[in-house]
Amino acid sequence: MFPQNEAITTTRLPNGVLLISETMPGVESVSLGVWADAGSEDEGPEEFGAAHFLEHMLFKGTGTRDAFALAEAIEDVGGQLNAYTERETTHLFCRILSEHLPIGVELLADMACHSTFPDEELQRERQVIMEEIYKYEALPEERIQDLMMEGLWHDGMLGHPILGTEESVAALTRDDLLACWRRHFATGRVLITAAGKLEHAQLVELASNAFAELPAGTASLPAFPRGSRLPYLIEEEEQDQVTFSWGGRSFPARDERNFALAMVDAVLGGSTTSRLFQEVREKRGLAYDVATCSMGFRDDGLFSITGACSPRTFAEVLALVRREVDALRAEGISAKEFTRAKEQLKASLALSLESSAERMRILATHQLTWGQIYPLGYLIERINQVTQDDLAQVIDEVLDTSRWCFAAIGPIEQATISGILEG
Repeated sequence: MFPQNEAITTTRLPNGVLLISETMPGVESVSLGVWADAGSEDEGPEEFGAAHFLEHMLFKGTGTRDAFALAEAIEDVGGQLNAYTERETTHLFCRILSEHLPIGVELLADMACHSTFPDEELQRERQVIMEEIYKYEALPEERIQDLMMEGLWHDGMLGHPILGTEESVAALTRDDLLACWRRHFATGRVLITAAGKLEHAQLVELASNAFAELPAGTASLPAFPRGSRLPYLIEEEEQDQVTFSWGGRSFPARDERNFALAMVDAVLGGSTTSRLFQEVREKRGLAYDVATCSMGFRDDGLFSITGACSPRTFAEVLALVRREVDALRAEGISAKEFTRAKEQLKASLALSLESSAERMRILATHQLTWGQIYPLGYLIERINQVTQDDLAQVIDEVLDTSRWCFAAIGPIEQATISGILEG
């Protein structure tokens, strides 16, 4: 067993919602979040974009406030109110001075429990989301992540964009969004987390009353296939740069091997001393952006290398990327890189705890991933236990490029790419 942080307190509200708070000395604000343990992964093909559309509509009026009144209520007390949708969660949150915590709780609860989805606002917001899609489609650095997801989970649970498509968003109805709300924001799926200057007992009392009318139960989420892999997914477009991503599936979020994978990430492309950053950008000046990314989901994970460069330098950049991946697989990680990666990972965890918003997010991430909150000391101990043999095993499994997908956007042909990766 490991010692729990005494500043963290957990309470199950009368309606079954779990509330976790952490008291932080030396701050005057509170970060408060409402998390639905469901997102775009939990949409059927006929409702792509529903979770994101729902998130927008929660700001568009309740039984007692219209959209302006919601914005006015938080800004009258100097607070901030926002939300985002991910593949597996939908998140409403606010940051507010501690003296105004009752207002923050009441506003988030009003939106989560009493949104009315007025028809006129729905049609207006549909166009706003269309504009968001148009903006997104003009940003290859944003689109490339979704293209990689589609390549690795083609026709599967994770393979469609969070925003949906023009066609799917145009087809969504008020009834679709109400069904999504009842399913995603049912009491068995909602988690409330808070961090900052607060008293847990007061927060429990406020939340017990304010969130009493969430949809009851734990509505079942639709089940979808895992999807198949596409080796190449190329969108040939006239762009100033080629934006690319090369990667494969890794481990679910709760898998212990992610500690070792995070260190591999840091060594290959996750820091300014990483091999890719040094070889591609610092030594040769061939690209501004080149990095690695590691993400864990409920039942799967992603490890990828992403970059952008001019069409003129693309072949050289890709050859260097392949060379560094091959070298890592063949030679492993040096003792110096191993030690540096451990220290980077431990420092990153420790530094993240200095923000109330980040602590609020960490409480939710730990609970949704592991079903408990791990203290920093335990995480650091777990990192210290990682060996170079652990890294070697992770490299052998995750960096098997024969199971990877290559996605690219720009003036490039698949033959050029396959010639470098398969030659």
